[in-house]
Amino acid sequence: MSGKDAAARAHRRPLRSRALTLWSLGYLLIGVALTAAAAWPVYETPRAIIVAAVGGLTGIALGALVRARRLGAVLGTVAAFAAYLVLAVPLAVPSGLTSASAFAAALRDAVLGVVVGWKQILTLAPPLGEYQAVLVPLLIVSLFGAFLASLFALHPGRRAAAAVVVVAAMCVFGVAFGLSAPSRTLTEGPVSIAAPRELAIGVALFMASLAWLIGRTRLQRAAALRAVAAHGIARRGTPVWAAVRRRLLAGSLVVAALVAGALVAPAAAGWSDRSVLRDAVEPMVVVREQPSPLASYRSWFAQDRLDETVLSIDGDTGAIDRIRLVTLDRYDGQDFHVSPDTRFSRLPRTSAAGSERAELEITIGDGYRGIWMPVPGALVAAPQFAGERADALADGFHVDDAGDTAITIAEAPGGGRGLVAGDRYAVVAAPSAGGRDDLSATEGGQSLLDAEAHPELVDWAQLQGQSRTGAGYLELVDRLRSRGYLSHALLDDAAASGWISALESEGYSFAASYAGHSSARVEEVFASLRRQEVKVGSDAPPEMLVSAVGDDEQFAAAAALLARYWGFESRVVIGARLAAAEEVPGVAACTDVCTGGSMSAWVEVRAPGAEWVAVDVTPQFALLPSTITEGEQLPEHPTIPEQPRSEALDPPQAQNDSQADAAPLDESEQPLLAEFLPVIRTVAISLLVALLLILPLLTLLIAKMLRRRRRASGDAELRLVGAWEELVDLYLDHGVTMPGDGTRVQRAEAATRPAAGQLARLVDTAVFSPHPPADADAAVAWEIVDRERSELDRGSRRWRRLRSRLRMRSFLERIRSPRKPALSARKPVLDTLTVAGARRQEEDA
Repeated sequence: MSGKDAAARAHRRPLRSRALTLWSLGYLLIGVALTAAAAWPVYETPRAIIVAAVGGLTGIALGALVRARRLGAVLGTVAAFAAYLVLAVPLAVPSGLTSASAFAAALRDAVLGVVVGWKQILTLAPPLGEYQAVLVPLLIVSLFGAFLASLFALHPGRRAAAAVVVVAAMCVFGVAFGLSAPSRTLTEGPVSIAAPRELAIGVALFMASLAWLIGRTRLQRAAALRAVAAHGIARRGTPVWAAVRRRLLAGSLVVAALVAGALVAPAAAGWSDRSVLRDAVEPMVVVREQPSPLASYRSWFAQDRLDETVLSIDGDTGAIDRIRLVTLDRYDGQDFHVSPDTRFSRLPRTSAAGSERAELEITIGDGYRGIWMPVPGALVAAPQFAGERADALADGFHVDDAGDTAITIAEAPGGGRGLVAGDRYAVVAAPSAGGRDDLSATEGGQSLLDAEAHPELVDWAQLQGQSRTGAGYLELVDRLRSRGYLSHALLDDAAASGWISALESEGYSFAASYAGHSSARVEEVFASLRRQEVKVGSDAPPEMLVSAVGDDEQFAAAAALLARYWGFESRVVIGARLAAAEEVPGVAACTDVCTGGSMSAWVEVRAPGAEWVAVDVTPQFALLPSTITEGEQLPEHPTIPEQPRSEALDPPQAQNDSQADAAPLDESEQPLLAEFLPVIRTVAISLLVALLLILPLLTLLIAKMLRRRRRASGDAELRLVGAWEELVDLYLDHGVTMPGDGTRVQRAEAATRPAAGQLARLVDTAVFSPHPPADADAAVAWEIVDRERSELDRGSRRWRRLRSRLRMRSFLERIRSPRKPALSARKPVLDTLTVAGARRQEEDA
């Protein structure tokens, strides 16, 4: 060998290594790009792309440096953490660059974000933007993920394949911490693709990983073949048709897998709701510990709280008509409370004030303390807190999904949580919109209320004869208010003297009423209204129909349940009316200051798909309730029916009788179908899961079957060599010891199996013979393999035979990198190509 050839080979070796390195680096860059694309819906800010790109490039560079300089895992990890600390503040927490104290706080958030940052992004409503330190988890994933993936990808041995797992985990971050709902279905003509964004990212990740693994294997194989050729050893080329067939088969399997995934995944996703980590987080456990605010409504009108300042307001009060404290949408028969299904999350988005924005500055007074934050409806930005507790209040701020109820769970001075006197904040909200006219034009629907649990409500509503429309419902509410009478107490004592004195100037006379809004208390309201109307007649003067006594607590619950019976969605809201709202006698509106006497409760109602409309329910106090003796008849009202309830009950009875034959069939079929559909779905999902679990085993069996067929095809010489390879793999799967070094005969002798020695001599004779081997020799070789397989299976239990079929050792052993150089002057040559080339060189000589 000349010095020129040696120099050329020395020059080609780094080129081959550089090609493999560049190929791996390209795959890592694609992985970083897919990570940024998957995380985009979580943030939707250009800074997220910058964080992912800079973090990924830094991690790749550190991984390449560690591999090139062989720095070791410990030193490399220290370098990665140092890079994270350097990049965290300017990249992920840019607000820390404003001052030295802000930088220290941002650096603290970056360090703590390694542990708590993941929960923070789960308790925020996407898109997160650049709010506080929400970009810290993305920086961690991109930097440390790319660092670990580069360590694996640049490894010269079989560990490199683990880079695929790391890159896949990086891409999963955006899906697991993202939205529950997938991307919108893409429709092009008759073709519909569900979740196109997720599908595109998954396909891109799969194709990139597959291409990298195949390309890496080919680069390594090409380098090995060039090394063999550099030693002057000839090798036998693979038949063109066999190579083409192998590539066609591999391509077909890839296409089939992609098509099957695209077809099966959307259908399977429809069988059950998509779930992400965000759905499994309980953001506000403290909310469940709070009693119903409606149950303590009357406490606002106690003597010591009536004139206390609850909050002060400054700003665009003319554009906002109400300040809400809490929205209650779940009724359990005892209380209205916040539904346990409600999710409270952060509100990181920002929005500048403009022609369609109203700004208010709210200051909490001495009359309020708690977690519920007084805010206008339809918040469009997170509040800007001020004062010494600003940071704590901002960290504890959360809002429900609809943006109607805001809370802060910051620890309060003196114990407890929430707001205290002196806390202040600025809010930006959309102006009030929608009114009674919007509800009047809507249509009601099927009852959303259990009629059997509220018979008095149903009887009174049917007695009114109103249509099931928004206008009909509003008429019912007006009658409910005009026939009720306002009272905040059971006794006319010192505790009630404040609000009684305030109303006495307008001619008020006290009437006792019980507190509470349970179903029994609400039924009492409707029962008194129904009995009074039955006694005096529906066309009696208004003052004769007044009978129910209560305040906003009872009448808000009654109106909300009445809306549900009419087919509308409803909820109760506690808050205060501002000057822009319609005046309600008995409850003073706020101007600059809201006191306990300004607090009120109302209902919000909407038809399915429509907007919420506020409906006031405070009863009147100008007309006292009338007392009519049981059985008393008023001569001026001779049209009172003797059985007023019979007409309300007869139509349903007649309808049931006319459909007596059809009803049992419907009732028997529907529950049967409803019972079997969940069972069928459960069975289908279980079968799909079982199929996915056994799919790797089936794939392994099919791969071994295809490998055997490939080895048993072709000309006689290829089949002979294939028989030997099949026997080697058979020994590996059955645990028969056979060294990986040496000639066939040497390896067969070490295996101490007669069949191995017989086959090794037969294959060597055929391969090294100057004449092509005969087909009969190949047939004999495969008969030896089949007999040896039967011999190994004989006497083994069925489970042991199945385990040998499913072992992957024969596959893993072939991709394992050699521990020593393949070509060595001290060791025998390793493979058939080398032996064949050496024998032919001797014959030529």
